[in-house]
Amino acid sequence: MSMTTIGVIRHSNVKATDYDAFALEAVEGDPNGKVHWLKASAEGEPMLYAGFFTAEPGTFTYTFGGNETFHVLDGRVFIKLENGDQLEMAPGDVASFPKGHRSTWTIKSPFKKFFVISS
Repeated sequence: MSMTTIGVIRHSNVKATDYDAFALEAVEGDPNGKVHWLKASAEGEPMLYAGFFTAEPGTFTYTFGGNETFHVLDGRVFIKLENGDQLEMAPGDVASFPKGHRSTWTIKSPFKKFFVISS
């Protein structure tokens, strides 16, 4: 990724085609989670991660490692938190989840989201 800096503004053009495997605790199916990192905080900086996540239909558990906000770009997902809160999300939906909540995700169709995770 090539980046230019103009004053305090950093700018780049990213083709989100290179994804890294993202380990998931699969409950059913093979969700085959993958992530494309756009931003990862450096050691000593406050937690800040941003990127794209994709998964195939299946069910997995996930514990939110930070406060996470995401925008669904493709697919459908049903998310249930251990406390009983639940929602179904589709393209265009945005949600925020607090750090530490354990959840179960059921991906209904090939899924893609843009996410931001912070402390």
